Amino acid sequence: MASTTCADAARPAASLWQTAVAVALRKRPDADAGDAPQLRPSLRALDLVLIGVGSSVGSGIFVIVGVAVQPTGPAVCMSFVMAAVSSIFSALCYAELAARIPISGSVYLYAYVAFGELLAVLLGVNLMIGYHVGAALGTLSCATYFHETLRSELGPDAWLPPVKIIAVVLLVLLTVTLCVGVEKGLRKANGALVSTKVAIVVVIIAAGATKMQASNLAPFAPFGWMPVASMSTTCCFSYIGFGTVANAAEECINPRRDLPIGITVSLLVCAALYVAFALVLCGIIPFQEMDLDAPVVKAFGPGYANIPWVAVLVDWGAIIGIFTTLLTGLYSQARIYLAMARDGLVFKCLSSVSPRFGTPARAQVLCGVIVGALVVCLPIEKLVRFLNLGVLASYTVVCAGVLALRAEHPGASASWSMALTTVSTAAFALLDYAATHSWLRGSTAFGGLAYATALVAIGACWIPFFRQSYSTPSSFACPCCPFLPLLGITLNGYLLAHCYWEAWVLFAATTVLIIAFYAFRVWRMRRVGPSAA
Repeated sequence: MASTTCADAARPAASLWQTAVAVALRKRPDADAGDAPQLRPSLRALDLVLIGVGSSVGSGIFVIVGVAVQPTGPAVCMSFVMAAVSSIFSALCYAELAARIPISGSVYLYAYVAFGELLAVLLGVNLMIGYHVGAALGTLSCATYFHETLRSELGPDAWLPPVKIIAVVLLVLLTVTLCVGVEKGLRKANGALVSTKVAIVVVIIAAGATKMQASNLAPFAPFGWMPVASMSTTCCFSYIGFGTVANAAEECINPRRDLPIGITVSLLVCAALYVAFALVLCGIIPFQEMDLDAPVVKAFGPGYANIPWVAVLVDWGAIIGIFTTLLTGLYSQARIYLAMARDGLVFKCLSSVSPRFGTPARAQVLCGVIVGALVVCLPIEKLVRFLNLGVLASYTVVCAGVLALRAEHPGASASWSMALTTVSTAAFALLDYAATHSWLRGSTAFGGLAYATALVAIGACWIPFFRQSYSTPSSFACPCCPFLPLLGITLNGYLLAHCYWEAWVLFAATTVLIIAFYAFRVWRMRRVGPSAA
């Protein structure tokens, strides 16, 4: 009798656990939007390239060289090359999944199809937090640039509204532009602004090239190549536009052909601009004398190139650059909410598509409201350390998704991808700890052991992938599978190891909250089964 009672008591617990696992691991059954309202296709390959460039090249191109050049010297241009090479692995994986699953949702959708609902929600929520905070920072930065530029042109006595008021007006303008349609709003506005921004950068490069001095480029790597490789982790975030391109999949006229073109070409264009810009600046001014905050203005000032009109171009180029990153960033955010709403994971009303404009207007307005609230109510400048981890996690999942969807044994591939990510991040964190602590830096034995352990651990995680066979999709396929996706996961582990601890705390907190949400979800579904969600 006692044993029967124990068995009866154990059955609900077992049933609860089985339901939880079934819900968390269930995958999206297909790669279309089902009966949900569809977005209106109107984008071609050139539009996607402009979206990618608009997302990547913001005001940072006028600032990042001044920061990155200090520990690297003129070899900073090689940091941008290394960053582009490491980013291309993730970009090629993005291109494959975007062509294979050509509907809105980007990395959230890829995770749902490849790994299941729980990872998709974890990734989607963390990515959206990073996107919203980044958009709030960008809005405030754009408003500040605009305020200061008008102040310098109109004089110190001219009345101007406060920066936060300008930021709110800017958000309203962006939201309305995106709500009125891709054809009338995003395509025309982004095309014109990105073309203007690229033209400004090219003019500055051309003008500066005439003032370069070869002596400023020697020695090319004064501090060796280790700082150059380390700085490539910072430069990687100059190439984040291909995620936005992937979100345009459903509005693409020929997604299987044009998405891979848009993703890869936009990355190559951005790499060419950043490398040329860095090389020209280092050729104009000795890197030791470059200003951290305004390297372009100083380089083109009276003491060096002496081309004063470049300062005006920098101001307006920064404003246009931030505006385009905001335009494409908010566009991308709304499509992720749309995909999550279609799957019933956020409010269903966000899955609606405007019959007049063919855009997810409700989701777009929600994005504007959230970003506006962050701008007005929170000290956004202090939240910058929470960025980047969500983006890097998305790159890792995309690389792993290619392996899982192609592999002969998807479950084993998913498990080993998680192991490789964990091991790579921990190994590179250990090596970084050893390199930055003086009591370990002088120990040759510990250093050798740390490097050997890291290489053996990462290599051990690679081996199982080469024991499987991989199919090739009929659409665009990432070359050299599984080698390139594995390189992407490993390099992303290196970048994850360099994220701020605050970002990891936020990631852990959101993970706990999402697991709590799942506990409630499973409790609600337990009697009707996982298919009712």
